[in-house]
Amino acid sequence: MAKKVIMPKLGLTMEEGIINKWLVKEGDRVNKGDVLFEVATDKVNMEVESPTEGVVLKILYPEGATVPITEAVAYIGKEGEEIPEEEEKPEEKIEAVKMEEEKVEEKREEAPLPSETERIRVSPVARRLAEEHGIDLSQIQGSGPGGRIVREDVEKAIEEKEKERKLIVEEVKVPREKERIPLSRMRKIIAQRLTESYQSTPHFFLHQEICADELVKMREKILPLVEKETGLRVSYTDILVKMVAKAVEKFPLFRAHLAGEEIEISPEVNIGVAVALEEGLIVPVVKNANEKGISQITQEINALAQKARSNQLTPEEVSGGVFTVSNLGMWGVDSFTAIINPPEAAILACGAIRKKPFFNGKEIVPAYLWELSLSCDHRLIDGALAAQFLQFLKNLLEEPFTLII
Repeated sequence: MAKKVIMPKLGLTMEEGIINKWLVKEGDRVNKGDVLFEVATDKVNMEVESPTEGVVLKILYPEGATVPITEAVAYIGKEGEEIPEEEEKPEEKIEAVKMEEEKVEEKREEAPLPSETERIRVSPVARRLAEEHGIDLSQIQGSGPGGRIVREDVEKAIEEKEKERKLIVEEVKVPREKERIPLSRMRKIIAQRLTESYQSTPHFFLHQEICADELVKMREKILPLVEKETGLRVSYTDILVKMVAKAVEKFPLFRAHLAGEEIEISPEVNIGVAVALEEGLIVPVVKNANEKGISQITQEINALAQKARSNQLTPEEVSGGVFTVSNLGMWGVDSFTAIINPPEAAILACGAIRKKPFFNGKEIVPAYLWELSLSCDHRLIDGALAAQFLQFLKNLLEEPFTLII
């Protein structure tokens, strides 16, 4: 005859247990003493062992079910052996137990919860279940006789609370796995060159604020002229490249690099312009920029930038630079410092031109101000020389029409 497996009484106060987890399934063969399932009581979780050996013929309650003590939860016997018919429908038994329990509860005293304003009618089982799950009974409308809160009311509240918890968890959920993107060939080269530059080159930085009022006026005047000649709009970067080229021409060490134990000075003033791409950064070069007008520089920078973005630059167009200009002003950056592009000796970084209060020596007036940052290789350039270079560039930018003199 099939052997009944019951919900054991695992403590003096235990009246029911929750089947936390089944460790076997129907059809499994078990030995006496094998663990069948795990029970969650009001205090601890415990494992329930098989009282006999045989085949698990029927599991009467699923995981998560609350079962009164001594109630059958499964049957073990010989393979193919039938079990008592009344045990085939555990759902009906659960309902009958609940109904009987509520009838008994009706005869008991009302169970009040501490409150200054009211006494809540609630069955002891429902109250205990609410305490276990942190449910506020004052927020539950009872469906039992006289508005009494019964087990089903609390179970419904628990279900709603779990739904809310899951929604909150979903809202704050973060990706479980980090996204991994392989380094592109360009990114690897950038990483290698700039790491080498920053580790092997002793950088120092100078910062200078210039009043760009005259520069803004100059651009407004030449804008239609350049656009008429080239079909392009001249940018502040275009003008800056011309100004930097004049400064680099005047200060030879700013177009120099170390060659072993010698300093090699380039006879050409080739200015690199940093161009941002999806994969990284590339620096095409305007050759002999000191000998070219702003209109020609505008055309060349525009053509080089288009080639860079379509991956059509030739090796010649990205080599031979002696000094680099990097402008992040178009993205609203006020100022930044840049890492030197090896083997060059310096790089100029500039932010956005902004209108701000400015003291002109007599009074505070609104003015267009521009932040410039110069990064230098201290092995070739000292602070005093860098300051002179930056001062010369400041004078050119604040009085840009001196270019035509």
